[in-house]
Amino acid sequence: MWITRRTDYATRAVLALCKAEPDELLNVEDIAQRTSMPISVAKQVMNQMRSSGLVRSERGPTGGYRLNHSPAEITLERVVRLFQGQLAPIECATRHEPEECPMTPGCSLQQVWSEVRDATISILARTTFADLAAGATGPWVHETPVALRAGP
Repeated sequence: MWITRRTDYATRAVLALCKAEPDELLNVEDIAQRTSMPISVAKQVMNQMRSSGLVRSERGPTGGYRLNHSPAEITLERVVRLFQGQLAPIECATRHEPEECPMTPGCSLQQVWSEVRDATISILARTTFADLAAGATGPWVHETPVALRAGP
């Protein structure tokens, strides 16, 4: 399975929101900076996640985005599916309306592709953003620089 750049950016944005302070709203510029994402893409990604109910936005001079659910309730599967759609590695292995294949019946590949699909879904479904946030450091965390003290 190949994760698109937009999906990667979306997962980064969710992780950045997880790492924000509890009452902190992140504006698009903050999200773009923390995730190394172009601002134009950040706007599109955040709009799509807002439309899906994954995040919510608040207007105003101090407005921005926050998660609409706790990080423990948001799985990697949910975000990946939002941007990728089907998670099957090939059309004949999708669960809903699989593509008709001229090699069926008797194809031994379809079973393998279905196992790849199921393993991928299992990993993504059991991985929450709470899990991911627990191990994320560095650019995910916006640290306010400490003012240097003048000498004694």
